[in-house]
Amino acid sequence: MNLSVLAFACLLFLGVGCAPKVVIQSPTTSPPQSSTIESSVSEILLSQFRAWKGVRHRVGGTDRKGVDCSGLVQVVFREAFQVDLPRTSRAQSRVGQPVDSRDIRPGDLLYFLDKRGDHIGVVVSDRTFMHASASQGVILSTLDGYWSPRLKRVQRVLS
Repeated sequence: MNLSVLAFACLLFLGVGCAPKVVIQSPTTSPPQSSTIESSVSEILLSQFRAWKGVRHRVGGTDRKGVDCSGLVQVVFREAFQVDLPRTSRAQSRVGQPVDSRDIRPGDLLYFLDKRGDHIGVVVSDRTFMHASASQGVILSTLDGYWSPRLKRVQRVLS
């Protein structure tokens, strides 16, 4: 008799142990990681680059028939992020918050003083930026030996 009670207790215990359990607790969500946000901005900008790649340079241009550097930045920010920027590179270079050039991230505006005057581009990833080159149209360039010494300001428009 004790053996059957013990067996029944074991079966009962095992049955309860296998029953589904519902745990009620508040969900924990962590804020988006900075690198995740940066890679999303980078992907969006790379998509914009693919759409604009090779469009010829045209002073005052703001469409795919021809675009200048500030026109490109203005249209890309409007299309990709629904952000309205001023039309000129000088005015664009003052929008947002200043950032140290060692802390650039995708979406930051890079303002240069080039041999042709003011020039602006947008960081796509690491030290790579998209801009409208007078000789090559819309291209990606890196902050290298040519561009780095000409960099005058970095502005963060996207928070």
